[in-house]
Amino acid sequence: MRLAIIVSGVFLATSILQVQARDEGFAGRWVLDKKSQLPGNAPNNLETRIKQDGSGVTIESTFKEPENGIVPLLYLGIMTTRMHLGTTGIEEQNTIGPFQMASRTTLNGNQMETDWTAVVKGDQVQGHWTHKLSDDGRRMTLEIKESSTQGQNAQATLYFVKK
Repeated sequence: MRLAIIVSGVFLATSILQVQARDEGFAGRWVLDKKSQLPGNAPNNLETRIKQDGSGVTIESTFKEPENGIVPLLYLGIMTTRMHLGTTGIEEQNTIGPFQMASRTTLNGNQMETDWTAVVKGDQVQGHWTHKLSDDGRRMTLEIKESSTQGQNAQATLYFVKK
């Protein structure tokens, strides 16, 4: 009987934690999953804090600066210290280093889609991000696509775990 009560308590606590993780959505502290396969040029020590509010999401990130000081174009907007994304599909402007980025983001349950554009050294660059939450809300996948008028096309997938 005592074992049944303990097992029931553990099950109830686990269920509550899973519901809380789902209710928080994207909000929280996310770190790159070291167990996942990361692209060779993935940002080192990337940690992202996402805050959700009525006007959208604010993303604050920390990362180790590349040794050569050059951020790969693919990670424009990912490797920035602070950015706000409105989640109603209305265009939002952010300053990313010396560049201005325009973005439109929509939030639909466990998926957040962002289309963005920027002019980098005279080159029009466009990208698309898809943030997806796992059903338990403890893992997040970020699919990144980028292309430029100079013919550069790149994509990567980053995997995060909630801390």
